[in-house]
Amino acid sequence: MASGKGCKELTTDKAFLQSKGIKFIHKISDGQNDLAMEFIKHVFDLVPGTNAFANPWEPIGLSMLSEFITSRLDEIKLNFGHSKDSCGRLGSETVEFDYTGSFGTLIVEADRLGVASQSNFSTIRSNVCVYKGKWIYELLLGSKGVMQVGWCTSKCKFTEEDGAGDTQCSFAFDGSRVQKWNMKMHSKYGEGWLAGDIISCAIDCDKGIITFLRNGCDMGDAFTGIPIGPGYAYFAAVSLSHNENLRANFGSTPLRYPLEGYYPLQYKPGADAAKACLLFTYLEKLVSLLADVEMDKTSDELMKKQTSFRSQKSTLTILGAHIIGVLAPLLKNSYVVEDCMLKVLLDLSKNHESVNCFLDLFFSLLQEQELKLCMDNLIISLLSNYRFSPMLADFALQKSYLNLLHSLLLHVQTRKYLLKNVLFDRVKFPIFLHVKPPDDKVLSIMIPHVWYCHASKNEAEESAYEEQLSKDEEYDKRKYEESCDLLRARIQELEEIQINIMKLLLIGDDAAAQNEQSSRQIFQQKFREFLKENIISPHLKIQQFNHCPPLVQLCFFNRLVKALQYHLDHDCSSNLGRNEIYVPCQKFLDEPFDYFDCQRLGGLLSHLKKTCSDENCTVSDTSEIAVDETLIEIVDGLIVLYNSTAHKQLGKMCSLRETFQEYIVALTDVEKKIKICPNELVDVLAELNHACSVFTEKVVEQARHMAWIICVIYSVDKQEDVHWLMLTALRSLEKASTAGQLIRFVPDFYVEACINSYNALTSYFHPIIPYTRLEGHEKSLMQYAIFLSSNFSDHRIVNTDIQDSLIQALACFVCYPQSLRALESMPEENCITMTKALLAPYEGRSWAQTNWILLRLWKGCGFAYRYKHLPHLKPVKSQDHEHTTANLQKPCPSKIFQMYIQMILNLDTDGATKLLDTVLNQLNWAFSEFVSMLQEFHNNAATPSILWINSRQLKICATCFDISVGLLRVLEMIIHLNPDLFLDFSQPNSELLLRRLFQLLTQVLNRVTCKSNIFDIIVASSMPGLDTVDHFPILAAVTGILIQLVIKPNKVSQERAIATIMTEPGFQLGSIEFLLGDSEENSDSDEDTFSFTDYKEVSAEEEQLVEELLSILRGHVSLAPRQDIEEDMLCSICYAHTKTVKFLPCLHQSCRSCITQHLMNKNECFFCKTAITEVVQIDDL
Repeated sequence: MASGKGCKELTTDKAFLQSKGIKFIHKISDGQNDLAMEFIKHVFDLVPGTNAFANPWEPIGLSMLSEFITSRLDEIKLNFGHSKDSCGRLGSETVEFDYTGSFGTLIVEADRLGVASQSNFSTIRSNVCVYKGKWIYELLLGSKGVMQVGWCTSKCKFTEEDGAGDTQCSFAFDGSRVQKWNMKMHSKYGEGWLAGDIISCAIDCDKGIITFLRNGCDMGDAFTGIPIGPGYAYFAAVSLSHNENLRANFGSTPLRYPLEGYYPLQYKPGADAAKACLLFTYLEKLVSLLADVEMDKTSDELMKKQTSFRSQKSTLTILGAHIIGVLAPLLKNSYVVEDCMLKVLLDLSKNHESVNCFLDLFFSLLQEQELKLCMDNLIISLLSNYRFSPMLADFALQKSYLNLLHSLLLHVQTRKYLLKNVLFDRVKFPIFLHVKPPDDKVLSIMIPHVWYCHASKNEAEESAYEEQLSKDEEYDKRKYEESCDLLRARIQELEEIQINIMKLLLIGDDAAAQNEQSSRQIFQQKFREFLKENIISPHLKIQQFNHCPPLVQLCFFNRLVKALQYHLDHDCSSNLGRNEIYVPCQKFLDEPFDYFDCQRLGGLLSHLKKTCSDENCTVSDTSEIAVDETLIEIVDGLIVLYNSTAHKQLGKMCSLRETFQEYIVALTDVEKKIKICPNELVDVLAELNHACSVFTEKVVEQARHMAWIICVIYSVDKQEDVHWLMLTALRSLEKASTAGQLIRFVPDFYVEACINSYNALTSYFHPIIPYTRLEGHEKSLMQYAIFLSSNFSDHRIVNTDIQDSLIQALACFVCYPQSLRALESMPEENCITMTKALLAPYEGRSWAQTNWILLRLWKGCGFAYRYKHLPHLKPVKSQDHEHTTANLQKPCPSKIFQMYIQMILNLDTDGATKLLDTVLNQLNWAFSEFVSMLQEFHNNAATPSILWINSRQLKICATCFDISVGLLRVLEMIIHLNPDLFLDFSQPNSELLLRRLFQLLTQVLNRVTCKSNIFDIIVASSMPGLDTVDHFPILAAVTGILIQLVIKPNKVSQERAIATIMTEPGFQLGSIEFLLGDSEENSDSDEDTFSFTDYKEVSAEEEQLVEELLSILRGHVSLAPRQDIEEDMLCSICYAHTKTVKFLPCLHQSCRSCITQHLMNKNECFFCKTAITEVVQIDDL
């Protein structure tokens, strides 16, 4: 139908009516036309005397309906008082941003109303200016960062540094910094803004006043006495910092918050809006009749007048054609759609059948282009109203808009049309699934009473003390919890509507024809495109304007999970429910999914394709799976969405909880200081009281924010969503693991999703929603334990990042008692496989993390090895790294895994020997590197020209020290579990291993216990970055080994150990006496001496063992005086023997023992890596 076709022509156009499926009647008798006239009288609200084209008492028939509608619309045109008076305004009739005069890099939407900044500070102004009268426009904020919005004149010269408000004739407001700006001068003004706020910018060009409003609330006059008169005309102007975005409403749609006496910059289409409102009034009544017909509720009077050749529905459709024929041209205007059509649909949405009839008419009577413009404007308007409507305590407005969207999507034609053309192409559909957070004012109404625990997080975990609450505090706690419960219930109502919307989009049986796509298939295609735009594009330097915010994507994830679970459970063709679904690994080989060039577990996909046939990849059997392929693809997309965006947003929200705890700790500390502060210190007391009030305000504010986050983000339902995703990803990986080489084709993010989701459940949701509250949490914990233990050393996984992630995840997993018990409860085969992988030789692989895992299995059993953190250090308040947090957990040694370690060491002595050989090599390397770097730091400190030390070098040095301590502790464990590896000389290599071990131990003791040596100097200097370097950890580890070798074994083995250490040239009894502060060096010093007796970590029994060790060694020390060796002459590798040889050609020196041992592995200098041609005695040169 041509939109310009006249109404009278429409009535008599047989071809048109027949093309729309309406039966054309050649001749209508007066009696047969009774039904049509009754409908006309009802729809057009006619009473006797209103017919201007016939007898005043004669009703209107179809033949005169067009003239009647035209006459009514002409009356509106004549009576409409608004005229487009250009007085006070210059420029185009359509107001938009003028991108030709912008400054900086901006992304401008197609309609030139939305902008996003991609440079430091970008400025753009409108294409219309005003010089007289009162004018206003609105800005819909998409972000809440630094933006300066307001007015400017044509004289303003902007740059990428100077924007609106930074020049003489520009005036702006910035709600991020809560300042008003002019000529770079700023002062306090207004309120802070949030994403989703509407900022109104008003100017009175007659009085020279500029005012700003936030969500309709007047913030007062910002500027008065601005230049006005000849030569001054003001443009709307905005300046945005990097990645900020907003959308302007200059009047193209109704203002959300109109201000009396002020006009929008763009003229209101008053006549068209009034015409459309009248036509929609007619249409609404007609739709009501159609709905009654569909529901068989038509009045008896009309039923009696129904003719045999024209149905009620056809008659009403003909009436609708008259109305829509005139209405169609008006629906091109977005103002008309929002002001008239949206309001009618909101009323009709209370009855789904009415909306259905309304949409049937539109799809039947509008042409494709008319329908496109109408639907585009409708959904854009609907989303804008949902996103920017004021937040009320009961979410009434948000519910109404979501209910309307739900009603629209119930209509199959509309649902498919919107999916194909609008929801993901023209608007950001996931925003419909987001619940906008309220500002502080609304939140204070939702949560009027606030309560919080005064104890800090760490104190609450470490102490069983429960705070005694006063009656007022108990009352506040009860009211706070009641408010949270009420808020949670209201949010769940809103989320339920959103989930129902998603369920409609996933309907899979609404394809009318065989080749037609279902809603589910269309959604899946759009979903993959959404993932590509929002997950891959953000890695580019220029961020796309249509990206959804991370918090919106998190909400999208949660709603989609719930809808998908519903369809998995109710899909009759599926034999896998929500708790059995997985992604077959064959899908990763066949490539039905677009993974945007992501890495695979086996390396690059191109390489895998080339080698697949050569390695005889096994094809997994998917014949038992009877699930809609589209559902599997959506499951895969959900894993992508969670791992890329949702998980990061969960972690970001967790940081707010940490901030809340920090404020509570600060407030508690100030309150304690106020109590002990003397009254005489008036100024101090005043400052403390002021600080107390500030922190109290912050804590109250944060408590309300936490209530919102708990209800929206960290709820039980959201925890279940993440748990389900973890199990689904685990099942997919388990199936792939049994498919031979096909596991190599699995995308790397599947492993990351498993690890990240588990961390979210145990670190982000916990302790708000404890992990143990999940149904089946023990079973899922076991599945995750088997997954980690089976895959961290899987040779099929060659992706190094994934290998590191798996090892780190397992290292953190063994630190917590509950997860460690899960590992211990695995089948024996899995436990043995994991233990063998941990005990593999320390070469050709990433051994540092596996060494750390062995440490955690031992920690709590070694000598003075029960501390959570080093005795000389305090744990930091917040830990950013999961690995660091895990290391601070209370020791929980595993006797079961120690048993497996002992068994494997006993059964495989050759493997144990290789392990010990590599451990000793790594210990020699790590400690030598540590000492060398200490020497370098000491030399630099003594050089005036070197003022600073590279922080990276300090970190490497501290890491070498930590590695040395860790290796020593692993040796302590191995010796404790199987001392015969060192003390049973009947074994081929035990004596050599024992000598090497004592050589390294004496080297460590000599370097650490020597008076005024480099180690002492560096420790005493408290150099930043070397906090962990101290006497206690390394000496405790060495002492534990000596006790296991000298005191614990039987007499024969004890004698072998003592004899070996006595023959070690570098051994000095003073280094053992140093442990208890009894050495001669300590007795001569006035400084504080080291002694294990000063550490509470060393038990009385352990002190006795050290004394016994010292007594035994004293009894075997030769009476012959030991020759003192100058430090400069000590071998810089072992620090136990004198330098006796030089290497040619580089001339570096060491003792012969060290270089002989070194040349067994490498033929290069230990220091400079030069190839060694010959080793000669120092005296021979």
